[in-house]
Amino acid sequence: MPPVSPQNGALGATSLTPASITPARAPAPARQLTTPAMAAFSCLAERCPDTCCRDWAVPVDRADLDRLKGAMASTAEGREKLVRLVVIGGRAHGSDTAARLHLDESSGCPMLEADQRCGVHGALGEQALTTACSIFPRTALATPAGLEVGGSLGCPEVARLTLASPQPLVVSPASRPMLSRPYVGKAISTDDGDAYARHFLDVRQTLLDCFQLPLPLGARLAVAADFATRVHSFFHADTSQMDGARRPFAERSLRAEQEATRAPALHRELGADLAALPFSPVAATGVTAALASFLLERRRLPHSARFGALLQQTLNATGAPGPVDAASASLWWATYAARRGQLQARAGQTSDDIFGRYAQHFVMRNPYTDAPTLLEHLHRLAVHLGAVRLLTVLHPELARRLDAAPDALADAATVERTAVDVVQIFTKAIGHHPAYLRAALHQGAPATFGRLILLAKFL
Repeated sequence: MPPVSPQNGALGATSLTPASITPARAPAPARQLTTPAMAAFSCLAERCPDTCCRDWAVPVDRADLDRLKGAMASTAEGREKLVRLVVIGGRAHGSDTAARLHLDESSGCPMLEADQRCGVHGALGEQALTTACSIFPRTALATPAGLEVGGSLGCPEVARLTLASPQPLVVSPASRPMLSRPYVGKAISTDDGDAYARHFLDVRQTLLDCFQLPLPLGARLAVAADFATRVHSFFHADTSQMDGARRPFAERSLRAEQEATRAPALHRELGADLAALPFSPVAATGVTAALASFLLERRRLPHSARFGALLQQTLNATGAPGPVDAASASLWWATYAARRGQLQARAGQTSDDIFGRYAQHFVMRNPYTDAPTLLEHLHRLAVHLGAVRLLTVLHPELARRLDAAPDALADAATVERTAVDVVQIFTKAIGHHPAYLRAALHQGAPATFGRLILLAKFL
């Protein structure tokens, strides 16, 4: 697949590599933390509108393969099912991958029963499942505070519980075990010599606080970008500016910048500056072209019918042809800008809060230590945020509501329902496809404050 080439490079360089569903094992902290959404989560099973047993070739490591063989090979029927279920090989998914679960002609797991329940789980119990199947949609991040058990927005129920809740995303001690087996997907370094990771919890909280501010969505991103820019010279991966005798001075500077980021006067100033910033037609269509190309290029790979339908609905809404050029990008932008204006006038607070929670979820699920700088981390977030915002604003269901008479309750409910649906489809098709993300968005230019402000202006 050829990489995307945004017309003005507005997306810059980003590898967008959220945690995949490849199993990983590491010693797990005894203390488990979780969010209100995951504490309330329960699998919808046969009632799920987009089952996780479809459209994903689930990786199987050696321990999982041995578990499946032991559970299924004792009977002739089990051996026959195992042959249909498992494809040996497929090391492209990861160094520990011994096999993968085969998808049938409808892109579903062959063990998916007619009632949308798992045949392996039903016949052999949870202990026979692969780690990915057992854990999903849960994620597990080992931090200095404990094991944070979150969830993937690729699951419709997790997306609803996370995005539609008025509560900010916080973690607190879990009242019960959150995982069916020992599992750690990622771990934050506890090496005291790693200054970038040493301040993980408090720096991440600063970023989370930015996206909880009572500001328009773009202004929230601008506040976070401002903080990332002010600490950029000394706070990054492999920094040496926080070592030895310089450590107390650099840490004092970091604390001072965090405190400055909490100042309401700064929020007002950045919000006003962003609102007053001209967004030229060239800049607007350039950002739109980059985001549209990013979304449309995904169709070159096998994809679900739901993702294909979502993109087709968007194309129909803009009246633009599939390939993204200057003319079609102008159509995308003109339609989006008009609808965004209507949305802000009718249900702007609801929309900004939902996507603010989306941003908070991204920050929690994708640790900033995965990126070389905070600017790069926020750039990855901003591209995701711009893409789902674009798809939501151009969604036909939302368009029909905005074309009808104003109704505060109906407007808010439609925004919520549409955004949750878009985020779930996007996450399943793109958020869990790191190979595509690397190919589509690696452009070689560094993430900058200017590029983030362009994306903030688009939002």
